[in-house]
Amino acid sequence: MSTPDTHSQSSWWRDIFRGIGITLPVLAVYVAVGMAYGVLAVDSGIPPWLAVLMSAMVYAGTAQLVGVQMIALSSPPLSIIITAAVINARFFVMASALVPYLRHLTWWQRLLYGVQMTDATFALHISRLPHANASRTEIFTTNVAGHIVWIGATIAGVVVGQTANNLEAFAIDFAMPAMFIGLLVPLVRGRSQLLVALAAGAGTLVFHAAGLAFWAILLATLTGLVIGWGADRWAK
Repeated sequence: MSTPDTHSQSSWWRDIFRGIGITLPVLAVYVAVGMAYGVLAVDSGIPPWLAVLMSAMVYAGTAQLVGVQMIALSSPPLSIIITAAVINARFFVMASALVPYLRHLTWWQRLLYGVQMTDATFALHISRLPHANASRTEIFTTNVAGHIVWIGATIAGVVVGQTANNLEAFAIDFAMPAMFIGLLVPLVRGRSQLLVALAAGAGTLVFHAAGLAFWAILLATLTGLVIGWGADRWAK
């Protein structure tokens, strides 16, 4: 006969394995992009220890990739900080969408969740949390697993980058788009979602072509939200 402690421990481990299982489909992309960042960082003259520390402390793929290139170009620190802030501004929109499903967390748990949230974990959680009673352990396991793999991939990229000079030889340009397409498709369950996806995609191309490179994603996200809200209001 199992004791309450035994049952609690088994439930805890079950939630951990479930969290890891949910993250598995995107971990390969974490490895690919994390290694690309590590190689690029070393190739740009960033000390290996600093490249790894950035993955541990900043943990923002696109911002890190842009940041190391700006550092290599000797850009002013304030310019690098502002650019990273603009690129990561989309997380304010993502976090607001998850608020209804994270109310059971304490304020410091929500803060910790926000620090480790990525595009991938947002997509995983926004598709799961509305339909499942996920535990704190499962939610944070998903985030922590991704973060650990990202740091490990960075270390591997730094090691490889010390002997490799051609980043394009890794042929990993497909990894990030493929991940986002795979995460997007299950979220499109109706005409409204399809309209938002198409509007955001078209907006990204338009804003990028207009020269708003760093603002393109954020502006396209807001465009998709406004169009989706309008379509929902019209339908009702």
